[in-house]
Amino acid sequence: MNKAIIFSTIIVLISACSNSVGRNIDADGVQQIHKGSTTRAELISLFGQPDTETPYPDGQQLLMWTYSEARAMDTTEGKTLTVQMKNGRVFSYVLSKS
Repeated sequence: MNKAIIFSTIIVLISACSNSVGRNIDADGVQQIHKGSTTRAELISLFGQPDTETPYPDGQQLLMWTYSEARAMDTTEGKTLTVQMKNGRVFSYVLSKS
């Protein structure tokens, strides 16, 4: 009986172990992005500072937020939000999951 309890406890503890990198990209936040009107400041208030920010000519920028979570004895989940800015407003965006 004691072995079964110890084994069950170990399994629960192992399955609960996880490691995440970045801030989780909330689907509700993504729905608040509007092409042509959402600004960089609004994106930062929704998702925090971007992980990467790349300037391009003609006032364009590429902003990226990434999140990944690895769990013991489970799959790894990843999300990347890529936003293209033009003249200070969202031009296009995509949320990819892996």
